[in-house]
Amino acid sequence: MPLTLVTGPANAEKAGHVLAAYRAALDRAPLLVVPTAADVERYRRELASAGAVFGVEVLRFGWLEREVARRAAIGGRPLGPLARERVAAHAVRATRLDRLARSAATPGFLPAFLALADELEEQRITPGRWYAALRAWAADAPAQAGYAEELGALYGAYRDGLERLGRRDARLHTVEALDRLRLEPARWGRTPVFLYGFDDLTPLQRDTVETLAVHCRADVTLSLTYEPGRAAFAGRGATFQELLALGADHVALDASADHYASLGLHDLERGLFETGAEPCDPGGGVLLLEGGGERAELELVAAHAAQLIRDEGFAPEEIAVVLRTPDDHAPLLADVFAAAGVPIALSRTVAAGHTALGRGVIGLLRCALLDGTCDDLLAWLRTPGKLSRPALADRLEAEARQTGARTAAEARALWEAVHPDFALSELDRVADAHARGFEALCGRVATEASALFAAPHRGRAPVLTGPEALDARVAGALRGALGEVGAVAARAPSLAPSPAELARTLEGLEVFVAGDARAGSPGAVEVTSPLRIRARRVRALFLCALQEGVFPKAGRPEPFLGDAERRALNAASGLRLALREDQLDRERFLFYTAVSRPTDVLALSWHAADDEGDPRVRSLFVDDVLDLLDPVPDIERRALGAAGFDGPLAPNEREILRERLAAQSFARRRPPAPIAPLRDPAVLAALRERETWSASALEAWTGCPVKWFVDRLLSPEELAPDPEPLLRGELAHKVLEEAMRALVSAGGGLQPENLDEAKRHLHAALDRHAANARISVNPERLRAALRRLEADLVRYLDHAAHARSELVPAHFELRFGGAGDALPAAPLAGGELRLAGRIDRVDTGPGGAAIVYDYKGRSAPPSQARWIGEAKLQIGLYMLALPHLLDLEAVGGLYQPLGAEDPRPRGLLRSDADERLDAVRNDRLDDDAFDARLQEVLAAALEAVRGIRSGALEPRPDTCAWNGGCAHPSICRCEL
Repeated sequence: MPLTLVTGPANAEKAGHVLAAYRAALDRAPLLVVPTAADVERYRRELASAGAVFGVEVLRFGWLEREVARRAAIGGRPLGPLARERVAAHAVRATRLDRLARSAATPGFLPAFLALADELEEQRITPGRWYAALRAWAADAPAQAGYAEELGALYGAYRDGLERLGRRDARLHTVEALDRLRLEPARWGRTPVFLYGFDDLTPLQRDTVETLAVHCRADVTLSLTYEPGRAAFAGRGATFQELLALGADHVALDASADHYASLGLHDLERGLFETGAEPCDPGGGVLLLEGGGERAELELVAAHAAQLIRDEGFAPEEIAVVLRTPDDHAPLLADVFAAAGVPIALSRTVAAGHTALGRGVIGLLRCALLDGTCDDLLAWLRTPGKLSRPALADRLEAEARQTGARTAAEARALWEAVHPDFALSELDRVADAHARGFEALCGRVATEASALFAAPHRGRAPVLTGPEALDARVAGALRGALGEVGAVAARAPSLAPSPAELARTLEGLEVFVAGDARAGSPGAVEVTSPLRIRARRVRALFLCALQEGVFPKAGRPEPFLGDAERRALNAASGLRLALREDQLDRERFLFYTAVSRPTDVLALSWHAADDEGDPRVRSLFVDDVLDLLDPVPDIERRALGAAGFDGPLAPNEREILRERLAAQSFARRRPPAPIAPLRDPAVLAALRERETWSASALEAWTGCPVKWFVDRLLSPEELAPDPEPLLRGELAHKVLEEAMRALVSAGGGLQPENLDEAKRHLHAALDRHAANARISVNPERLRAALRRLEADLVRYLDHAAHARSELVPAHFELRFGGAGDALPAAPLAGGELRLAGRIDRVDTGPGGAAIVYDYKGRSAPPSQARWIGEAKLQIGLYMLALPHLLDLEAVGGLYQPLGAEDPRPRGLLRSDADERLDAVRNDRLDDDAFDARLQEVLAAALEAVRGIRSGALEPRPDTCAWNGGCAHPSICRCEL
């Protein structure tokens, strides 16, 4: 009989039966088909170890389909997935949709539609037959008539698009090859085919088996993990019956315990999911692991894997870590196992848009052709190797944020203004290519992708590993995708995507990421899924992330036709569309597959909460296992946030040290050492030699030396825009200076009778400076801020005009002590302190009396009685400097709030100075108290100067930040 069906449970020696038959047929050049590429390598080695080297051909099912097409002489290659997606997208656009219009606009519509097309093609359902079936269904359900018509039209438009292109997709390519073999079976010859490791077959795979065995009369041996009457195999009965119906010679193998070092694992395999199964003694072969969070769970798993390798003599390749969807946990797995010193073979896919090179290419495309943002331009510039000095991109980002540049064009202008010899001409080349046509665009973007990939490796030929190897895969995937889409667009221009669609396609392009070791290779623990491990055994298996909703995975209905609609459609038309209602049966089988793979140790693990502390429920499959165990092993737990390990489970010395350090930290809670004084001789010498100091720097030191150290000495560049209050204050200073100058030059101070004139000058000055104002990078906030500032300044002028001051504004923005200033630094305390700064305004009166004003925002500093305690020295120092600068006696110094509810200035006044001025009574002091307060200010300033020159850094969190607290805790390392 050409078809031999070998069935049995997981421990029934099916592999031995199939491989023995394969070796016996080596003289006929047989083909061995296994599920995965890792299985290909594994069984090649196994056959070679038994002496079968020449004539051996092991392949995956997809490769078998290609061999079928080759022998059937089906010319051409099938349409690639991206080109096929373009055909489907064009079909959707060309079809008039009503019921499906909103769904068609969503990102998931095309993949769902192509999955339905795959199903129809596998069953050889033509558009005409599909239309007829849908109309027969709609005849019994008139409300679905419109929906049925649109679904039929979509499939018809898709198949019409393929015909116009003159290409077949992968399913149709294989179907045509199988049909030709059915008509001309001699094309296959008598090559035997052996299939091992499959627990189910897709419709196309069953079609392939039937074509080879029944029509070509080739000897086909197929193993199927199946045992009649078992609950674990409930979802596999249909496949078994379909294969028997082909007239297969059935070989049923019995279960065997020979593979198991622990009989408890054999008994578990026999009783899993069975009603009334006898409890079994796990005998130390089952571990139960619970983590407080996902990381804690995987750390526990990694520690046990390390212990098996170190203490029990397990080879790493004899251990497997199995998760329902490994890609969801890949970064965390790599991190945790690397920390434990356990090498793993972990392969996964990543979207090209989630890699540095992919982001750069997509950013380039968006900047050149779409409404690219500043972030897109920065993503391109930050592609590794693009800039020899990556800090230039950081500076561009800082300038863009500070100036409010949001678009790529604005950011490019900023870049080229600073770097005129480094024009970003790649953007123009991409735009020029797009103007020449879509094929030229694809070629140019592919060239730019290659250049970006090669940039870090100029002048050398390194062996690529890690991120560099990933970049090579991304570059290859991008070039391949662009070539595929460009070729199909050249053949049918209507299939060309828009630049936005092209960017989305490249962003979602899946790239295979190979781990440091290949699956199944010596020296590495394999991280895999239940489907990928079904054809091999391991000594120890860790089945992880056993959470409700994860494993078993929740069923997802088919988007277009649910099971109820499929039943009705099948009944009305005679089609045999598959139902999706057996999801739990499928999940049970996958769990059974994983549980039955280990021979020595089975570990089940889950976590009680996620890493944020939200509770999680373990899988019901864990309880199915526990119901079979007697006695039930103790559950080993690891707390959320636990650090390191102690005792025999510690994977390495590093983890032991981590645990001890964490325990010591929790036990003592010793605060970290605060920042130390400055010691560098060159720094201290420079500080001692400096003579001129600003009042704001001395205030910073007095408030907190560490804050002065960070803000003034280290002086880091700001990435964010300047604070709005600072920019608002700068603009207010400019406007008031110009308005006051204009008013004084016209003759007179600010009095009620010339208030209207003062307001005109103020509005004129504000209009002149508003265009260049950068209070906010947000246009709406800028307009609102300008309106608020205008209202505040007008209110201040009104108050000042009625304040009854006898003094007249005479000096504005008085700068001294700086490079280029007209006035020198003011020598205080015999020259020990030379003060530099800028006085906002000086009002003068008879006899050389003067009052110093300093503008503030919506609140003025506190009363002069609290100046020293709150490190407010500026106005006092300016009063002391005034005689040295203008030969005037300062009889007062006032902080003037702009926009405060109480517009009165606050500060220090001699009791008899400007007596009519509307000032706070407590700010007026007699001569002795007035002079004493100024001497306190001078003493505090001198103490600050001496402290700076000595480098005596110390934290002062009570006066550091404006509202208390430490402004730089990561540097200061103080505790409040």
